[in-house]
Amino acid sequence: MTSTRFVRQRDRSHPIARFAAATGIVLYCLLAAPALADKPAAANPKVVVDARRDGEAVVVEAHSILNAQRQTAWEVLTDYEHYPQFVPDLTSSQVLARSGNTVIVEQKGVAGFFLFHFPLEMRLSVTEYPFEQVTSSAIGGNFKDTTGAYQLIVEGEQLRVTYTGRLIPTFRLPPFFGVTAIRIAVEKQFTGLVREIQRRETLLAKPAQ
Repeated sequence: MTSTRFVRQRDRSHPIARFAAATGIVLYCLLAAPALADKPAAANPKVVVDARRDGEAVVVEAHSILNAQRQTAWEVLTDYEHYPQFVPDLTSSQVLARSGNTVIVEQKGVAGFFLFHFPLEMRLSVTEYPFEQVTSSAIGGNFKDTTGAYQLIVEGEQLRVTYTGRLIPTFRLPPFFGVTAIRIAVEKQFTGLVREIQRRETLLAKPAQ
């Protein structure tokens, strides 16, 4: 009995055993975290986000359907300097220049998932198409050749807000959960925007006192 117990203890300390245990924890978090993130409060609109690899890029698509006016959504999307108040992971967002419908915006923060975290340092050239679309492309920071677009689409009495992005980070993504980390980061930020749109729309709907 003593010999058998010693062998079992040694097996648990073997590098392969330790790797298997660690992998199990990571896989649990990969499966559990998105599930937990997809349980918003009842008053919050549903958010759908998908991410996939495309060569060295990560392509992300997100959408949500809201009971909100297009003007309200537009005011939130273009309220760049207040983003840190309602967009998770952002610590600063500054308008550096504006010319016509083009805006230069610099954003900083930290995003991540489980043990993997990465800095958000982006300088974006943003083009505004009033009440319909906001597009952006990276001109500096730690995401290269990165583009994104928000669209506001009226569907009857509801508003569909969509985001499509193609992100190429300058840092190396972990092979097993790098795409998941990017997806969760985008989901948090998109959800923050959507909830702020809904919050402001709710305030507008309240009767004046």
